[in-house]
Amino acid sequence: MDDQVRVCQVLHGIVGGGSEQVVLNYCSQMHDIRFDLLYQYKPNPLILDRFNELGINCIQIPDKVHHPIKHLWTIFKILKRNRYDVVHCHLDWFMNVTVTFLAWLVGIPKRFAHHHQAYHPSNPLLKLLCVVLRIPNKIFATNWLACGKAAAVNGWGSRAVAKGRVTILPNAINPRRFQFDVDARKEIRNQYGLAEDDFVVGHVGRFFPEKNHEFLIKVFAELAKSRLNSRMLLVGIGPLLENIKQGISDMELGDRVIFTGLQKNTVPYYCAMDVLLLPSVREAFPMTLVEAQYNGLNCLVSEAVPDEVSISKNIKKMSLKDVRPWVDELLLAKVRPEKNNCTVYNDCFDIRTCYGKLESLYKTP
Repeated sequence: MDDQVRVCQVLHGIVGGGSEQVVLNYCSQMHDIRFDLLYQYKPNPLILDRFNELGINCIQIPDKVHHPIKHLWTIFKILKRNRYDVVHCHLDWFMNVTVTFLAWLVGIPKRFAHHHQAYHPSNPLLKLLCVVLRIPNKIFATNWLACGKAAAVNGWGSRAVAKGRVTILPNAINPRRFQFDVDARKEIRNQYGLAEDDFVVGHVGRFFPEKNHEFLIKVFAELAKSRLNSRMLLVGIGPLLENIKQGISDMELGDRVIFTGLQKNTVPYYCAMDVLLLPSVREAFPMTLVEAQYNGLNCLVSEAVPDEVSISKNIKKMSLKDVRPWVDELLLAKVRPEKNNCTVYNDCFDIRTCYGKLESLYKTP
């Protein structure tokens, strides 16, 4: 055990976000590495259970908002006491520097800063802050990582990407886990009172502004006027959940929209859908879209979704300027056939082949 590489993963929280899923997927493939995980906020038990099932030692630390000094001091003590071989940070890119700096202070040799966003603030001061903080982020991180090209350029700069300084680590999954299952489709539809011929549009994601749920319900409201057998399935939780529920109620669509909450296993919900909608205003790398494609779902997505996520013919990009084209596409769509119609032509997001790159970075002296 003492000869094992020891890695400390650092996340904001364990609440069902994409960064947590990335950590879960990669760590699940590395059986001879010991992982600790630091997180701040009250965890969702369903997601925490998945980390525990993998044998990852999860440690909650004081959050930076209410206890900033205690937050930093706790991280410092943990890093100093455990003397990890690697610290791998998945915070907002300008916050990674706080952990990589502390790791540098205690002499941890490998300090990974992982960028998961394509964030372009409109506020001039925030823009300047992002540019300024990029400098120490590069200084104290030994390895610069990103989930895709858009996130790499945003976090590290186009010059760093062009020089090959940034490691692109895709948000990979196990395709077998997301295969379409007709029995799962029937089970979820029966559970929520959905008829076999109901046309179900769905969305999987946290109720945050960037996911654009308001646009989503506007599209469905128009669809519902013409397609009487249409229903909407929304999977996830978040701070805007109650606002969206109120909006649905105001439109008198409450009996046609289903809120499932956060789900430990989203695969049956993909199976129950006929079309996935992703009208995001900002996306660096939507893991949901990769999962949906491996499930064989047709997907309507916004132009904010990067092209590199398209690994099948099941994706169509749409403008957010008007809901009508989205509605027109949905009116032409059919109820999904009860068979696996997966048409993925690029397996670049298969975790079974992708994890080796990160494992090598962890283990290489």
